[in-house]
Amino acid sequence: MKNGLLFAIVLGVLVSCTSNQTAEVRLSGPTMGSSYNITYLDREARNFGPQIDSLLLVFNEVFSTYDSSSVISYFNQSDTGIALIGESLQWFRELMQATDSVYQASSGAFNPALGPLISFWGFYDKAQSLQILPDSAELDSLLKISRYENITLQQQFLLKSVPQSRLDVNAIAPGFACDILGNYLEAQGVENYIVEIGGEIRARGANGSGKPWSVGIRIPEELSDELASTIRLANRSLATSGNYNKYIVVDGRKLGHTIDAVNGVPAVNSLLSTTTVTDLGIYADAYATACLALGLEKAKELVNATEGLEAYLLYADENNQLKSWYSEGLKPYLNEAGKE
Repeated sequence: MKNGLLFAIVLGVLVSCTSNQTAEVRLSGPTMGSSYNITYLDREARNFGPQIDSLLLVFNEVFSTYDSSSVISYFNQSDTGIALIGESLQWFRELMQATDSVYQASSGAFNPALGPLISFWGFYDKAQSLQILPDSAELDSLLKISRYENITLQQQFLLKSVPQSRLDVNAIAPGFACDILGNYLEAQGVENYIVEIGGEIRARGANGSGKPWSVGIRIPEELSDELASTIRLANRSLATSGNYNKYIVVDGRKLGHTIDAVNGVPAVNSLLSTTTVTDLGIYADAYATACLALGLEKAKELVNATEGLEAYLLYADENNQLKSWYSEGLKPYLNEAGKE
């Protein structure tokens, strides 16, 4: 969960009517250690809650690193890899295709093979986090088994060349799940909807007032609900990543959960929150993480060089004051707090 968004949570199912008598259906529930919230317009007021829950259950059975019986956990526990079948094969194909693309575009800043390093630092379980900073030799050995090139998808086989290699797709899975749920709704004839999972969003069409869906971006401070901006989404997806609310403390230093794939340590830079906007949630999710790992200047370069990618970056300047940067293509859809 990225916690960078302000999104109303409505438990269960809520149905109301819009001005044109089309029903507005709201669904919500727990998933991926967080929650999902879905709003869609449907003249028949159909409740897709059971189908949504079923899809999310299967998705977790494939990609959850916290479920020892999931497909990805079986892969991580294996020495050479596993065979994939059915939905898991199709989903892994889509996920690996997106991962390959963002890995290359970001020069390796987005790397879902960093599982060994994430575990080593203690981000899976803070009770096991390090008490002192590790030496370079220890990190070098972990970097070798955390190379993305160690993992490949060949036909129906997900393979690893190093037994200790592990996949961790938590930085891309929520956005991917938004796409899967969005595709399901569209297959049912739903044209206007917004899907949010753990802070990642996919929006299509318009809201009940006929306007683009609007998403609030929080100021990157713990326990803060104050908005830095709102972004209107017109048939786009959005993801926000930040280190301010998920960290460990080692040797008295607060270290965020985003790992620098070059040196194996938590990334330290001026960026506090990265929000990316693309057509698909899977790419928005991955690029938000990549930008956070790269730092402000390299993140700007990545955004400006990537077709179809927009971004809103919050960072601390040299005086530790909160500042923002946004790409030119986002400007028509952005409203910063306190600014016209």
